[in-house]
Amino acid sequence: MIPGGTEISEVSCAFPPDLLARVASDIVEGRIEGRIVGWYHSHPGIGLFLSQTDVQTHMQFCQFSPYAVSLVAEPKAEEFGVWIFENGTGVVQLPSSLIHVI
Repeated sequence: MIPGGTEISEVSCAFPPDLLARVASDIVEGRIEGRIVGWYHSHPGIGLFLSQTDVQTHMQFCQFSPYAVSLVAEPKAEEFGVWIFENGTGVVQLPSSLIHVI
């Protein structure tokens, strides 16, 4: 996990594009181990959804893997949701029946 929210306000947190590029470069050049699999953030008290900005961010991660995921935690409701990209449909939320927490 690499923290990414450096552009923060009361209602938003932006993932700087240059940070994503730097992480990808660090992986390719062997400075860090791992893979880019997606991103996560929280929506305290406002529900589980992806905003248009969140969808755009998700699509940035798809350049690293067609299986990239977006995870949104809703801590006040103690819930979370996971989104993926489906060809022909776009970014969709996975049904909870397909999510197994171990």
